[in-house]
Amino acid sequence: MSVKKNYLYNLLYQILVMILPLITVPYVSRVLLPHGVGTYAYTASIISYFSFIGMLGIDTYGNKIIAMTRDNKRKMSENFFSLYFLQLILTLSSVIGYLILAVFFIQQDKTIALIQTISLLGIVFDCSWFFFGVEMFKKIVTRNIVIKLLSLLAVFTLVKNPSDLPIYTYIMCLSVLVSSLIMWFYLKGQIMIVRVTFKQMISHLKPAIVYFIPGIALQIYFVLNKTMIGIVSSNSEVGIFDYADKIRMMALSVVTSLGTVMLPRMAHTFAIGQIEKAKEYLFKSLEFSTFLAIPLMFGVAGVAEEFIPWYMGNSFIKCIQVLVILAPTIVLMAWSGVFGTQYMLPLGKMKEYTISVYAGAIVNFIVNLMLIAPFGSIGASVGTVAAELTVTFVQLYLVREIVPFKNMARNTIDYLIAGFLMWILVRLVGRSMGVSAVTTIVQIVLGMGVYLSIVFVQEYFKRDGMIYREMRKTLQKYKSR
Repeated sequence: MSVKKNYLYNLLYQILVMILPLITVPYVSRVLLPHGVGTYAYTASIISYFSFIGMLGIDTYGNKIIAMTRDNKRKMSENFFSLYFLQLILTLSSVIGYLILAVFFIQQDKTIALIQTISLLGIVFDCSWFFFGVEMFKKIVTRNIVIKLLSLLAVFTLVKNPSDLPIYTYIMCLSVLVSSLIMWFYLKGQIMIVRVTFKQMISHLKPAIVYFIPGIALQIYFVLNKTMIGIVSSNSEVGIFDYADKIRMMALSVVTSLGTVMLPRMAHTFAIGQIEKAKEYLFKSLEFSTFLAIPLMFGVAGVAEEFIPWYMGNSFIKCIQVLVILAPTIVLMAWSGVFGTQYMLPLGKMKEYTISVYAGAIVNFIVNLMLIAPFGSIGASVGTVAAELTVTFVQLYLVREIVPFKNMARNTIDYLIAGFLMWILVRLVGRSMGVSAVTTIVQIVLGMGVYLSIVFVQEYFKRDGMIYREMRKTLQKYKSR
């Protein structure tokens, strides 16, 4: 399947991922309130450490190794079974370790913590990395859409007041478990039943750990924020940060869906020796990611003041400040996603990738240590921005020989000008119309229109931008039919 089709399938799912929280977040935020939302997020942050340790990098490594051997069905099947049996041993050990922690050491929120075990069982049965490796995104998207819709229905039907937090946790955790179990039905016909040895299984341990090591740093600045806020500040502050972060990730998912699609394609392209083709993919992906990420950054910062009050309620007003601070990370994570996920990982440059993410993790931990106690969620958001800046600049330095920085800088400046002008319009509309859903819709529609118009005018006169070239290519194909 082509990159464009895979991207569209993944984008379809990411749009659903964005739309469903747009429906559930206003409801859940008003029903569970910041404390309930924060309790769920805090306990989920703890479970994520055990999920991460249980997978031990197998999800990313498995994606790559399946992509590299997918032209040899027997070899691919051997890799699948040996990797999954390794995953099974590790994840079951992780479940046992978490249950010991939850039963004997967690005193506050013990019930919610125990329910979260269900989502950990979902990791035990997860084989989605195989489908990413063979680029079968349609099946993954279909599964996720069905599960998300059923979860949405269950939340609105069963969660009615703050005391229903356990029910909400059951719904969220069962959706993870069921999603993992369903994928096993799709495996039929894709792999051969082969016998694997313990030696084959163990042979994957060392390379998987190579992918696990940088993942430790990613856990530190993706999850540790919430854990530290819960320990140092309060569950309510966790809830504020978590929901602001959810909005940011909704916007970012439009860009990161491209990276999900490109990882197996880049791994396969490098594996068969098509280096120039891989570079072409990389350059196009970088420009397209920048084209998308910059208006998302300005858009999120521009609509926050009018969006948060009607969307989440007055209990989450502090989310406005947190979201505005977090907005620049959309661009930073888009770039690091291209350099890290689409270049360093497929090419096996794990040392360089590890250096970048550990630099970010160290910065994030230090800033969090200084700022979370006095400033809570705002301090954690500053730490997140500092971490992403560090990762991006380190990666920019490490890939300086392959990335055409002159072209990148020129195109980025054009997009920044268009995005800034869009932000001015969005703020003028917001101040004029006030807080309402209609205001947010008008801001988004006008903002998108202004940004796209300015970019297309810029590229029309230059006639060398990627967006212009791709539009011409598409039109020529359409005319030739």
